[in-house]
Amino acid sequence: MPRWSAILAFAVIAIGQASCLAPQGAASRATDAARELNLAARFGRMDVAVGRTSAGARQSFLDRRAEWGKNLRVLDVELAGMSMQNPQNALIYVDVAWVRMDEGSLRTTRVAQRWRDADAGWQLVREQRVAGDMGLFGEYVERPHAERRDVQFPSKTIR
Repeated sequence: MPRWSAILAFAVIAIGQASCLAPQGAASRATDAARELNLAARFGRMDVAVGRTSAGARQSFLDRRAEWGKNLRVLDVELAGMSMQNPQNALIYVDVAWVRMDEGSLRTTRVAQRWRDADAGWQLVREQRVAGDMGLFGEYVERPHAERRDVQFPSKTIR
């Protein structure tokens, strides 16, 4: 006579393995697509990133990232939040940590990205900066010119 605990353990393991084989939900596929696009853009793989944008958003996407890797370095991208409006539309928030090449100040910007599940899978259809530092997407930011002066204490000559 089999032990009920062994049968129960076998049933739990079988159900767990079957759930791993179940198809991913819409939210999981959307976050995977957003992570792929943002990591590819961070590392300069615009060919991969552009493949995840809709036809109407591609040129804007490329224009906004024209300075990435030149005058601006993206240090990190992180998915910060997500909401599903319906199974075909998602709003994903991305936090971007970046620096200007001629400065040492770490800057952060939060971007809201709208995604749509189309025939070609999840695609970025629109994005905008919602918080944080301006300049990530090439916006004009007036920067004061740092005054270069001697930071040493004045010296006296004793005669």
